[in-house]
Amino acid sequence: MAIGPSAVERWLDLSTEELRAQVSRLVSARLPGDHAVWQAIRRHPALVPRIRGVLSGLAASAAGSKDEAMQKVWISKARAALDQTTPAPVKAAPKPVVEEAPEVEPEPVIELREPEPAQRKAPHKAIPTMLFQEPS
Repeated sequence: MAIGPSAVERWLDLSTEELRAQVSRLVSARLPGDHAVWQAIRRHPALVPRIRGVLSGLAASAAGSKDEAMQKVWISKARAALDQTTPAPVKAAPKPVVEEAPEVEPEPVIELREPEPAQRKAPHKAIPTMLFQEPS
């Protein structure tokens, strides 16, 4: 049996062992939580607890195996995908009824200008050269 949103409909009728095989394949596929398969699973409230039970069984059977750490990571991601809430579809907002608005005074316009260069004061006078004489 394939893993896909349409196949999830048939998972409700599977035996525990068949469901375990399907969930094991699903966990190994490492699909993201917003994938269509996870969305289809979350739409069936009776299927979610069964899959949680299968995930617990998979975690218990992975204990002590050489791939235990990897399996637990995959199973925890699958549990997170089950817990993920599906965002409600975005509906177009109804168009508001346009009523005549009261007159509003226009906002004052502020002109932005570049700052003018600072005006120089009288030019600096040259500093006189100082001569030093050797002591005699």
